[in-house]
Amino acid sequence: MAKMGKSYISKLAIVLVLIICAWYGKNLNTWGKNKVIQNDVIMYYAYLPATFIFNDLNFEFTTKLPTDFEGQIWLQTSPTGKPILRMTMGMAILWIPFFLGAHAMAHLLGVSTLGYSWPYSFSIFLATLFYLFLGLFFLRKLLLRYFSDITTAIVLIMVVMATNMMFYVIAEPGMTHVYNFGLISTFIYLSLKWIEIIEINSEKKSGHKQVKPFVYSILLGLLAGIIVLIRPVNIIVLVFPALIGVTSFTVFLNRIRQNWILIFLAGTAAFFVILPQMLYWKAQTGHYIFNSYMDQGKFFFLEPQIINGLFSYRKGWLIYTPVMILAIFGFFWLRKYASNLFLPILIFTVINIYMVYSWWCWWYGGSYGSRPMIDMYGIMSIPMAAILEKILSGKIRLKSIAAVLLLGLIWLNQFQMNQYRTSLLHWDSMTKEAYWGIFGKKTWPEGYDKMIKVPDYEKALRGEKEY
Repeated sequence: MAKMGKSYISKLAIVLVLIICAWYGKNLNTWGKNKVIQNDVIMYYAYLPATFIFNDLNFEFTTKLPTDFEGQIWLQTSPTGKPILRMTMGMAILWIPFFLGAHAMAHLLGVSTLGYSWPYSFSIFLATLFYLFLGLFFLRKLLLRYFSDITTAIVLIMVVMATNMMFYVIAEPGMTHVYNFGLISTFIYLSLKWIEIIEINSEKKSGHKQVKPFVYSILLGLLAGIIVLIRPVNIIVLVFPALIGVTSFTVFLNRIRQNWILIFLAGTAAFFVILPQMLYWKAQTGHYIFNSYMDQGKFFFLEPQIINGLFSYRKGWLIYTPVMILAIFGFFWLRKYASNLFLPILIFTVINIYMVYSWWCWWYGGSYGSRPMIDMYGIMSIPMAAILEKILSGKIRLKSIAAVLLLGLIWLNQFQMNQYRTSLLHWDSMTKEAYWGIFGKKTWPEGYDKMIKVPDYEKALRGEKEY
């Protein structure tokens, strides 16, 4: 573990990234007219006005809305015939303080207080900036344990400016991915602290008063609960408190056996986070556990589309976010710099890639790049830092090449993000021909409509080839 002195550069990196994102997302003309509360966000958000404004989670109020109502509310019918939201309420829970602030602002400004005027959308953007800051803050603290300040600063800049995460800050801030990045980065740091504390306490006398482990256990449980409530497959983040520093199966079993009370406490905290969702499902469906995605929740685990998910021109993660190739190569040096994190990072990465690309819609609809992979960018930042630390310890020629490469990756991401925002880079129908036809261009090439290829969602849902 590296010993670090003062770390001003990485602090400035966070400030720089936040200022850039705030500047690009500042246009108030976009806050109203469903520019933020749209698509999946409609279903994440609807819990809030239904609870705090209309006091009606049966959504009967939707039949009495005024004709000039600004928002949209998408419902589906449960097996009991009652209306139900497809998305879980994790995002709504994170938005509560921002929503209440927006509601007060709407009253003060004299705009619509039905939950869908511009202050409410603006509050979502502010929430996204907050959770981006949260993720960068704890990711910085985590990286500085193993890497230099300059390496940490570069990684913090690259993980936003050279990836599709920036798009989901400035253009679609209501989507879950930036929030998952923030929560998972925080979870990993607190997991590391939890492990350190229980190891220190295990070396002291049995009469030692253990307070901190209980505090960290509760925090980890609360975080795990909200992470799972937002995206259930992210439950695999539990590999970190389970496997950090584990060198054998015996060590793993001893950790479980010796800390079962702390683990039970964390599980209880997580349960209470998830409980409101279970009660909602019970009221609307008659079941405490319910697949609210229904027919849209299919996974084809025997036919995962991993190659397509990573390398296809339609939505390949490493095609549209090539900086993550650097992170993958970083695994070769990860054990050298952060040996206690190698195993959980490797296991999480492998399982997550398999899970993400086993979903029937492996390209995840309209999106810039492979958006579900943003959730693990805090995790991938660690092997990225490992390879950059190695490069920065090398010769000046290698450093110069790396600097040009990193700047090029930032430029490419920013350029392609702007192509996507003008629909030049198609949201779900890109092909190899279309990709190279628009590469480096700001206008549509001749015959562009023949270059793209629209996937058949119904076929994909049945497990068939989507073309």
